[in-house]
Amino acid sequence: MTDQTPFPQPSKEPRLYGVIDVLRTERVAGWVIDRTDIARCATVEVRREGRLIGTVAANRPRKDLERQAVGTGAYGFAFTFDPPLEEGMEFTVAVTARSHDGVELPLQPAAGAARAVSTEKKLLGRILAELAELRAEVGSLRQERAATEEARARFQERLELVQLRLESSISTVDMPEGNSSGWLAGVAVVGAILAAGSLALGFFSLWAA
Repeated sequence: MTDQTPFPQPSKEPRLYGVIDVLRTERVAGWVIDRTDIARCATVEVRREGRLIGTVAANRPRKDLERQAVGTGAYGFAFTFDPPLEEGMEFTVAVTARSHDGVELPLQPAAGAARAVSTEKKLLGRILAELAELRAEVGSLRQERAATEEARARFQERLELVQLRLESSISTVDMPEGNSSGWLAGVAVVGAILAAGSLALGFFSLWAA
């Protein structure tokens, strides 16, 4: 018998929905709701010029949402800029809502929340965001190089300690009388070990450079 149970149709509405209704030099505010779980609050990330400057929970009561019977009504958020934005630089702010399991929604200003942004300002905003990303990448590269330098220093210290121990061992061995071929072979092996260690250090230095 064929199963005639209909499959549920996926919702065409976005899971997260919200807007920015206040965007000024000193403050940004708005609301966001997770339609799949109205009991949960979303997290709102505020960025300026691409750099994260704050995170707030969208759990503030909103009477306008309560009157419209939008879930519990407690989906508001507000973030204060410290220091405030320069006049006319509101366009450099980006606000993203994030659900508890990582779904994201870039929030846009509602009509009247912010003045119209010219093409030149939009371009400047993208340039500033890209510069912020480049600064973050440079910081990451500096951390990686510092970690590499530290590893190279530890390797060199260990190699020098091994060399010192081998040299100390050689100095305490008395050269036997008569046939010294075995003793010379031992010295040759130790010398080869020291040379190999120095070569390894050289390769490590070239790789880390």
